Amino acid sequence: MADILKKIRETSFFKELSDDASSAVAARALARRFRPGDAVMRKGDPADSFFVVLDGHLKIVTTDAKGDEIIINKVGPGESVGEIALMDELPRSAGVVALDDVDALELTKDAFFDLLDDRLDVSLGILRGLSHRLRFSTKYIETAIDWSQKTAEGDYSFLEQTQPLSAAAASDDAKAAQLLSAFFSMARKVKEREDGLKQELERLTFEIDQERRKKEFDQITGTEFYAKLKEQAQELRRKRASG
Repeated sequence: MADILKKIRETSFFKELSDDASSAVAARALARRFRPGDAVMRKGDPADSFFVVLDGHLKIVTTDAKGDEIIINKVGPGESVGEIALMDELPRSAGVVALDDVDALELTKDAFFDLLDDRLDVSLGILRGLSHRLRFSTKYIETAIDWSQKTAEGDYSFLEQTQPLSAAAASDDAKAAQLLSAFFSMARKVKEREDGLKQELERLTFEIDQERRKKEFDQITGTEFYAKLKEQAQELRRKRASG
């Protein structure tokens, strides 16, 4: 129990709670463990609880029009998932999958709202956590817009900032770049395709120039003037040889 209370105090939602308030959270929470690849939530499911990560990492995912996975966010120790759907009472807007072994606390909808009613300090902690989530969303959107503009201008320098999802992100900037790198991997493919098209264009331009020069040469050598000039040159060579 002491270990659980310590980990609750280390989360962004509950880090400023008193021991008594932390005990109130622990008393209402369920300890959960997930293995790599386990689905913690599925998109479209009813919102009946939310999770606070104690150990391990989760990825928040959705799918594109082709059904391919898109990673929206990654959360680790001290962060939470699923609380927004509890508040707006709408189905889950995304899925959540364990990236590695995950220990988490699950707060059901009833337990969550009981805490909000009974504990002002818990309510304030949750508001701080939501505020951080909003700030990160703003940074994520700013980075996405910036990279999209650069891609439109043919500037792919931002690709050097991308990092694998498995790397530790030291800041919101790094985390946004990490998450968007999966989405903007297509920009790398666009760049590679552009480079290939440029090379092909240069090759075709060279071949066209060669063909044009050959055609111009054939046109010149096919004229009566060129034929007479050639005969005169041959006659001149014969005279020099005989002389």
